[in-house]
Amino acid sequence: MTILDALPIYLLVLVRLASFFVTMPVFAYRTIPGRVKVGLAAILALIVTTAIYHGEPVSLNAMYPLLVIKEAVVGLSIGFVAGLLLYAVQLAGAFIDLQMGFAIANTINPENGVTSPLTGQYLYIFALFFFLGVNGHHMLLNGILYSFNLVPLNGLSIQLTDGDTAHFVVTVFLQMAGIAFQLAMPLIGCLFLVDVALGIVARTVPQVNVFVVGLPLKILVSFILLLIVFPMFFVLFKSIFEDMTEAMVSYMKLLGSP
Repeated sequence: MTILDALPIYLLVLVRLASFFVTMPVFAYRTIPGRVKVGLAAILALIVTTAIYHGEPVSLNAMYPLLVIKEAVVGLSIGFVAGLLLYAVQLAGAFIDLQMGFAIANTINPENGVTSPLTGQYLYIFALFFFLGVNGHHMLLNGILYSFNLVPLNGLSIQLTDGDTAHFVVTVFLQMAGIAFQLAMPLIGCLFLVDVALGIVARTVPQVNVFVVGLPLKILVSFILLLIVFPMFFVLFKSIFEDMTEAMVSYMKLLGSP
């Protein structure tokens, strides 16, 4: 393969990888310089073009801009599906903060620049540390490199609006909500009992101002419960990473299906 034949393929691979890094967990952080993301995408695209891709050559014709748009959509959607389950940790933190009373104090998430719950950001950072500790980023990179065997570069047809693909994305979203409830349920259940106890105290001892006592008490109970159930979170983190891999591969198979 000559350089002129490899250049169109290289550009398409670069667009898919760069788009994937925009929505991929860890690499999507805005604090990571754009030059680092583009440089990593360029190096990986060179590896894919020279060593991994064995498909048909792509010609520079009128259809090439449509191929570029298709590759951007494929990269963005794969990264979104891969990170969707990991965002369940932040959703669980939002549920916990709502019961703790921390919902009024949110922080700026450096990944997307929007506000996120305190507990959710705290758990999400630990999930990312665990993710990096088990080389989960290698798993995602291996998955996006494997996508070139499942979703060809030289074809415009992808099953993005197909019913099976849309149903799969909705299923993954519902799975994310279920995981979030599993993470938050121990604390939400215990804090609900604290609310019931405070309500009983308010009815039996009207002199006690439960609005003043209740918030510090719920925060203290929440911190104690976090220390108790924190080891359980890592078990769920491992399950999330396994489901993330399975969801990513299944989604790529649906995109590339004829």
